[in-house]
Amino acid sequence: MSISSTAQNPASLDDGADMRALLSQSLATLLGRLYSFEQRNVGRSVTGRGVDGAWQAYADLGLLALGLPEAHGGFPGGLADIAMAAELMGGAMTLEPYLPTMLAARMIAAAGTAEQQAAWLPGIVSGKVHAAIAHREGGGRLGHPVETMANPEGTGWRLNGRKSVVAGGDEADIFIVSALLDGEVELFLVPAADVRRRSYRCFDWTGAANLDLDGTVVSCAMRIPGGERVLARALDESVALACAEAVGAIRAANRLVREHTGTRRQFGRSLDSFQVLQHRMVDMAIAEELAAPIAQASITACETATADARAQAVSAAQVKVGDAARLVGQQCVQLHGGMGLTQEYPASHLFARLGLFERLHGNRDEHLERYAALMVRTLEEKVGQ
Repeated sequence: MSISSTAQNPASLDDGADMRALLSQSLATLLGRLYSFEQRNVGRSVTGRGVDGAWQAYADLGLLALGLPEAHGGFPGGLADIAMAAELMGGAMTLEPYLPTMLAARMIAAAGTAEQQAAWLPGIVSGKVHAAIAHREGGGRLGHPVETMANPEGTGWRLNGRKSVVAGGDEADIFIVSALLDGEVELFLVPAADVRRRSYRCFDWTGAANLDLDGTVVSCAMRIPGGERVLARALDESVALACAEAVGAIRAANRLVREHTGTRRQFGRSLDSFQVLQHRMVDMAIAEELAAPIAQASITACETATADARAQAVSAAQVKVGDAARLVGQQCVQLHGGMGLTQEYPASHLFARLGLFERLHGNRDEHLERYAALMVRTLEEKVGQ
């Protein structure tokens, strides 16, 4: 079962499934044309910003318009459609900041004022604007309190603080920044030109940045209503979509192992004929089949569940998909032997992509703690009734 087969609403099952299937086929064709491993290597080592033409191709295909208001160039779709794209991009190990931009766009579409939507969404849909959410601080522990401050200045606010490992921050034209205002978490749109940033590549070659916000002044027109409620939903959606992307990378790693063990020969036999290696590959296949439905369930929860149920489903997915990512990534490298560690072969890159997924959105213990706390709260509420 793949995430691309998910339907959002029984009433629109046929239309939604048909559109998603067509979009999936089109994106798979596009990635096959633009994102061979060799083309990706050129993108990461020469341009440093992904494959030439890929970002505009995503825009032309409508991927940057999914679920955004039609008044600003968007068209119908939901989180399941973005998850479908994320899974395929995860398998191709794309380098462009698709998920960071779409998550920020969804925040603007869901909670931004009419003026904010008109100012930024058309540019995002057309591919001219990149966006990112700047929330992570310090060590990035899940649930770490916001320390960036917003202090009144004139008719706006002066920000003071730092944000770290902002996914897609190296290319972002606009940031959605979380900050404390009168003890409450608020969100502000901050143009990239107004902040100091240090851009870099993560160990899977995707881009990120650290932001220094000290002294950045934002006007009252740049404040996004909704604050912590909007941020919590966006952070949960970011984990759910990252799980979908990881499922795509897990599938790609398993395919790579099957191809390698089916063609590589030792002692006059193909590697996949040795029982001990078959056991490993079965474990990898089981991990894939367990990861896909729980990632799908987290996407569904983000669209339909209450805040607590959504958070619980997302943390469960992060734990189980993370377990699958670790197992499959490690076994993919080991079953290839020494060549699995070389930069010239996809196995090491898949290992890096899956390793970053495991670390970027809160670690396993943190999500288990959140899951347990939410479970206890749910049980206490049922007992209280």
